[in-house]
Parts: sequence; C-alpha cells; structure tokens
Amino acid sequence: MKCPFCGFEFDKPDKSTCSGCGKLHSCNMQKCPNCEYEIPKETKLEKLLRGVFK
Repeated sequence: MKCPFCGFEFDKPDKSTCSGCGKLHSCNMQKCPNCEYEIPKETKLEKLLRGVFK
C-alpha cells in the first residue's frame, strides 16, 4: 500500500497505534506508519479495478 499523503510504501498498516477517535472504534481507516495519515480501506471494487488495470 502507498500513502497518498507522503508516498511511503508499506505492507500492513499499524493498527496498534489507533486509539479511536471517540466516534467509532472499529472504523475503516488505516494509518500510515510514517506520517500517521489516515487512509480509507480499499473497497472490493477498487481492488478488482486495480487488478484488472495493473
């Protein structure tokens, strides 16, 4: 996965650093381990299209 904010490439987001935002504790956001930018998870459609056009 590549962070759209800083460009850092990583395999798995670090879920241990998420303390929750007070609204949702199991949201669909992933956090970049480099800059801590929150990225929404890829949907199944996005994964399918990325695989087709790769």
